[in-house]
Amino acid sequence: MTLKEIKYLLVVARCASISEAAKQLYVAQPSLTHAIQSVEKEVGFQIFQRGRSGVTVTERGEEFLSDIRTVYEQMAMVQGKYVEKRPERKVFSVSMQHYSMAGAAFARFLRDLEEPYYNAQILEGRMADVIADVAAGRSEIGFVHFADDKEPAIIKTLHNEQLEFYGITHTQPCVLLRRDHPLCSLEQVESKDLAPYPLVVYESGGGASYASEEGVLLLQADRQIVVNDSLMLVRMLESTQACAVGLPLWDPVLEERRGIATRPLADGKPLWVGWIKKADTVLRPLARRYLQTLNQN
Repeated sequence: MTLKEIKYLLVVARCASISEAAKQLYVAQPSLTHAIQSVEKEVGFQIFQRGRSGVTVTERGEEFLSDIRTVYEQMAMVQGKYVEKRPERKVFSVSMQHYSMAGAAFARFLRDLEEPYYNAQILEGRMADVIADVAAGRSEIGFVHFADDKEPAIIKTLHNEQLEFYGITHTQPCVLLRRDHPLCSLEQVESKDLAPYPLVVYESGGGASYASEEGVLLLQADRQIVVNDSLMLVRMLESTQACAVGLPLWDPVLEERRGIATRPLADGKPLWVGWIKKADTVLRPLARRYLQTLNQN
């Protein structure tokens, strides 16, 4: 399997179409198809599922592409630096467990970044996703939060993955809702007050119980709206009478522009908020600069 073949696979996955990928790569479609089949024969499983509307990545193919994407990016960087003599491109990635302040700090960090060449990315997902990203080296820093009673299990998981946890704050969760929501008249909210309203929750994904968000699974709402990212959560709060349980460290821009208010959840379990990194590693300059930006909030 060559670097060129890896590039072909990644472009096909992005385009979800062999014909469109062939156009972007400036290669003949039969040549591209042959390259895909050659790699599939080499690895011993099907990477793409062909259909009338295009191609989709198989479940095993997703895992494979995730692994080779990292290899391709590293090899492309080495080739650019030493073969093509291009200036070194700084790379920095952050993963976060639905933590809006981390996203806001990332935007400020990029605004002030004066590097001429860089590749920066921020990934949002469940706790299990964040742990996997940092453990695999896809992200240098990951932000997680968890209830007090989950701390022993989570610290053990991080230790097993050779990750370190650095606490930022220990805080009570809050209720997120529209400014004109009936519960906004209360100075603080209790779980029983949420019963008449739908509850927006993040997808837990099954598996490890420590991945649940802010203990919302304990609220047992009769009506739940499941989302997998912060933007969709905000849209649900804007347009319905739904509530959500989240971190009190909420992005003030969202409060001003999107009309989202917060109220303390009086009987919520205290949460630890912090960031993780690989154990026994030193953060690179961009990561340290990003954390400085976050602390300046």
